[in-house]
Amino acid sequence: MISKKLRGGKRVKKTEADLAVFKLIINNQGKFIIEQSLYPLSKVHVHFKKENSGLISAMLRESKTHFDTLHSFLEELIKRVA
Repeated sequence: MISKKLRGGKRVKKTEADLAVFKLIINNQGKFIIEQSLYPLSKVHVHFKKENSGLISAMLRESKTHFDTLHSFLEELIKRVA
């Protein structure tokens, strides 16, 4: 099956986007995995309306700060418990 991007076709306007994601995962060996992802700040002004882009950028900067703090805290907690 050929993907929509390769076929051309009509462009679909998305109604939702994951701007900031933080995951704490445990695998089947009992190992913890921490994943974090943020929408690229350089793309905010391209993909979002001007009246929203300032707030979205600020939220992403704050999310990164808090995610980094939470990540460090969880790593220390895992070291102490393990």
